[in-house]
Amino acid sequence: MKAKRTSGYSEEVARIYVPEDTDIVLLSTKPEPRVKWENHKPTDEITSYRVLCGMPDNYFYVKLDKKVKLPPFKSNIKFKHLQACEVDNNVWFKAEDIQEV
Repeated sequence: MKAKRTSGYSEEVARIYVPEDTDIVLLSTKPEPRVKWENHKPTDEITSYRVLCGMPDNYFYVKLDKKVKLPPFKSNIKFKHLQACEVDNNVWFKAEDIQEV
C-alpha cells in the first residue's frame, strides 16, 4: 500500500529543501516571465515570473505570481512565504516576494 501524502505547495516542504538558516543568493538580474500555452504554442499572456537562486550546494527556480523589484545580482536574499511542492522526483518552489538580507 502506498503512503498517503498531501499534495500542493506548503512551507513545511520548502523548509526540508531550504532550511531557514541557509544562505540563498539571487542569480537572476530580472524576473523571467512565464507565459500561458494553448494548443502547444505560447501566448502573449504572462501567468507568472521566476527567478534563479543558489545555495552552497544547489540552485533552484522560484515562481512569483507578480513581477517584483529584485535586489542586486548575487545579493543574499530571503523569501516571503517560500513554499514547495514535490511532484515525482521534482521540487517546485513559489513565494510571494523577495527581499535582500
